[in-house]
Formats: sequence, structure tokens, C-alpha cells
Amino acid sequence: MEHTDRNEDEEHVSDETHQEKHNGCAKTTADPFYVRLLFTPLDFVSMAFLFITLVPIRMVAAFIALTLAWAVSFIGLINIDQTVPVSGWRKPLQWISCFLGRICCRCCGFSVTITGTQVPKSVAPVLVVAPHSSFFDALAIFWTGLPFIVNREENKNLLFIGKCVQFAQAIFVSRERKESREECKEEIKRRVNSKQPWEQFLIFPEGTTSNRKALMSFKPGGFLPGKPVQPVLIRYHLKHDTVSWTWDQPHGFIACFMYTMFQLRNKVELEFLPPYEPSEPEQLDPVLFASNVRREMSDALGVPLCDMSFEDIKNKYSKKKEQ
Repeated sequence: MEHTDRNEDEEHVSDETHQEKHNGCAKTTADPFYVRLLFTPLDFVSMAFLFITLVPIRMVAAFIALTLAWAVSFIGLINIDQTVPVSGWRKPLQWISCFLGRICCRCCGFSVTITGTQVPKSVAPVLVVAPHSSFFDALAIFWTGLPFIVNREENKNLLFIGKCVQFAQAIFVSRERKESREECKEEIKRRVNSKQPWEQFLIFPEGTTSNRKALMSFKPGGFLPGKPVQPVLIRYHLKHDTVSWTWDQPHGFIACFMYTMFQLRNKVELEFLPPYEPSEPEQLDPVLFASNVRREMSDALGVPLCDMSFEDIKNKYSKKKEQ
């Protein structure tokens, strides 16, 4: 998809659009952070049946796959140099880790279909994935070939998962420390622009989760290198939105995980849009670049934009809890 012929008006976000927002979100937008699960008696019967019959098998299989992935990652991390891409005997171990990650997702009932075609790194070194609504969105990492990601510093030492994320060569960042955020930006640019065989960079640019009813503001980190990106849409086709894990919902992480596992099948679609080639102004302005990619993804999803940032949302719901 070529974008070099867009005129200046098309490349800048209109101020009129922002005036049509209310508290950062379009007036027509349903609350993008509100999730309530309404199960029927028949739903509870179905979940109880699966809890007795299928869920124990799924949990055992997932635990075995996760343990194997941890063991493979632990071996691969021995004397590893994280400043260069994984190579040699470690590369097949990464593929095994990726395969085991897919097994874990399937054990949660996910059935993944692919629409469109993922282009190679030489065409688009950055994969932009949205909307971001759940920890289950990590399945996009396994179905795109284990690209490197940005992850929270506190996840580095999580039981089992921490080693797997380290072996995938994630860039760890502390949101609270400005120095860490700046180091993260520089490392993203270094890897994306490097001639070394780094994997593609996958980013969830919203930086927070919603219920997929709107597209949040994009952080510019993945757009800093000024390289072509490939937008990737996550579409969940579910009877009940058990996967969303966001700000305004009565159930937490464990309930979200278990309700999802109690479903017979959770259909999810990864749609690869055509690569987005940045114009010269976009290469110089990552905020503009991110905004225009976000609009294309919003149009493809058929959902409005919500301009609230992670900081805005955190402040809003922190105040609600204090009341």
C-alpha cells in the first residue's frame, strides 16, 4: 500500500475531530472499558459439563507445554548474549518454544484463523497489533513467528513465563522510570534499523486494554524507526466476551482465564492488512505516523477512536476507587 502521494491535509489529524470527542472518546462510542458477563442457566450447565470433562485435560496439557517451554527457554538462556539476535543451536529452541506457546493457546480453547498475508521483515519490520483487550492477545506473538516485543520489567521474573519472554528477546521496560522508557525507545530503533537478523518487532501500541469497542491512542514507540509497518487486527468471535481484561469489570484475571477455558471453542481471527509505507513527513514525526496507521486500523475494524491515553485511564479509574 503506497502512501507517498498523500497531500499534507491527509497527513495531519483534523482539529475538528478532537472537538467532537467527549472525555477523550467519540460521543457515539460505548464505554470501551466496561465489561459485564451475562450467562444463562444453560451456559452454566455447559461450563459445568466442560469443567468436569474437558477442562482437566486442557489444564494438564497446558501445564506440560508450559513446563517444556520453560525448560527449553532456560537452556537457551545459558550464556546468551541478548545484545545480538538468537542464532545457531538456540534458534531451533526458539521455534520449539513458539510451537509450545501455540499449544498453550489451543488448550485454552482458541481456534485461530489467519486472514491476509504476513509480509517478511524486509518489507515491514514492525507488526502493529490492535485492538488490545486481554493477556490472551499474546497468541498473536506465537502465530506471527515469535517476534520480539516490549514487556513490563516486573514480568521478567514471572514463574515459567518470565524465562520464555526473556528467551524471546523481549525489551523490558519500567513505566515508572523515564530512563527505562528512553532506553527502550533507543533499543527499538537499534534493532529495527540493524542489519543483523533480528525478528520482526511486534507491538500493541495502545499500551492498555479495552473491550474492543473503540481504538485507544497509539504510543509512538513502534513508529520511531520510521520504517514500514504491517497492521494486524485481532478479532474475537465469541458468544460471551470472556477474554477482555480491562478497567471496569467485576471479575478479575483468574475468572477471565477460567471463564474462557470453560468455553468449548474460542474463535479468534488475525487479519493482516497491507503494509503501510510512511511518507517523508511521517518518517520525521512518529506521532503523526502512529495516528494515521491508527485511523486505517479503526476504519478496517469499523470502530471509533478514543483519545484517552494509559495515563488518562489510570487517573480516571484510580479516582473512582478512592471515592
